[in-house]
Amino acid sequence: MNIRQLEAFKAIVELGSFTRAGERLHLSQPAVSKLILLLERNCGFALFHRQKNGVIPTAEGEMLYSEVERVFLGVDSVSARARAIRQFDYGEIEIVAFPSLATRILPPILAEFLGSKPGLRVTMSSRNSWLLVDRVASQGVDVGFGMLASERPGVHFEKLCSMDAVCVLPAGHRLAARPVIEAGDLHGERFVAMAEEDRAQLKVDQAFSDCGAVRDIVLKAQLTEACCSFVASGIGVAVVDPLSTVDFAPAQLVVRPFRPRIAYDIWVVTPSFRETALASQALIAHVRTRLTARIVELAERIGAPE
Repeated sequence: MNIRQLEAFKAIVELGSFTRAGERLHLSQPAVSKLILLLERNCGFALFHRQKNGVIPTAEGEMLYSEVERVFLGVDSVSARARAIRQFDYGEIEIVAFPSLATRILPPILAEFLGSKPGLRVTMSSRNSWLLVDRVASQGVDVGFGMLASERPGVHFEKLCSMDAVCVLPAGHRLAARPVIEAGDLHGERFVAMAEEDRAQLKVDQAFSDCGAVRDIVLKAQLTEACCSFVASGIGVAVVDPLSTVDFAPAQLVVRPFRPRIAYDIWVVTPSFRETALASQALIAHVRTRLTARIVELAERIGAPE
């Protein structure tokens, strides 16, 4: 008993004719008859009563048809599932991203991606870049978006895009009128820095060290968004990634290009011990396109010079 025999049997029951069943299956009438003969031998009973104007199933044939119909409903379900997987419209993707990306930038990007994929589910959490790598490596996360690449076993890093650090100032600050803020301009300024474990902060510290500028570090935070909030409250100034400045009004926060240029790379982090699913690959490609465009838009708004 094979699927082709069952297809022939199902078509004959539904169409009442060997000839019409052959047309549906693109088979000759003798080929259909042979399939049914083999099926009847396997079953051990007759499946059809032959009549002048067609065929009707026997009582045993009717009972078998009920079971065959359930089989093909299952096949149709499998086909539909395969089609959904092919179109990235089935499954679950677990994402972890650094906070400013997760809370301010990714929501509309993911909403657009999921809008045409009602069968796809996404779980997203936020972690600092050095922690999210561990989550991808050890906790089954499908895709991570971080600002840190390392030699950590179990993960694969791919550069997604880059962005330039910016200087944020409280409204009314004496440097707010300048189109660009140099590291030396901040000598003696009250400064909001990132915590020591944030490796991006090392680049910022080096920029000030290279020009001999000394900052008055009055507060340290773990999140760049928090740095922006503290700056908006008038505590001091900071150097952060531009994504952290999104949704702050100009009356709260003045954002200016910072020099020397500090490039922050954004990395896609995926597990190296298993293949990245097609839906995850499609999501990464979508995020790459939309995030790159968003960073360009922010740079133009901030007025970063060439």
